[in-house]
Amino acid sequence: MSDSTYQAKVYEKQGGDELIVASGGKITVEAGGEIDISAGTLTPGTNAIADAAVTTAKLAPGAATLSKIDPAGIKCLAAAGKNGAGAIALVGATIGDRLIAVVGAPTAGGALEVKVPGTDFEAAATVTDQIQQVSAANLSTKTYVFILIPAAA
Repeated sequence: MSDSTYQAKVYEKQGGDELIVASGGKITVEAGGEIDISAGTLTPGTNAIADAAVTTAKLAPGAATLSKIDPAGIKCLAAAGKNGAGAIALVGATIGDRLIAVVGAPTAGGALEVKVPGTDFEAAATVTDQIQQVSAANLSTKTYVFILIPAAA
């Protein structure tokens, strides 16, 4: 005899083309299992992830990739360093652009040199068409390639 008080919280709709998870029900994917939506679309309802709910502290290493940044916004600009701290003309830099990499080589060739943004050069542009060299060292013997992304990226 069946139990008339039994009410499933997860069930398949008649016809078998939809799975229902009622209030209090849940779907658990066990180790080795997965949900594959590669052939379809995941459509969030009113329970979409709220703005600012996902932070870098909540992401696993490697969870976010450069492909999340619009490639059109990446700027590769070149300029010679200075002998001492000061402004370097860098046409195309915009206030707020973040410096993500600096690579330099002696003008006459030689080994590449990688600089850390914020150490030898400011980490974000503070003047349009310029980047500030913050190091007092003589960096004038090298031409540097500055890779910048927009402040909003």
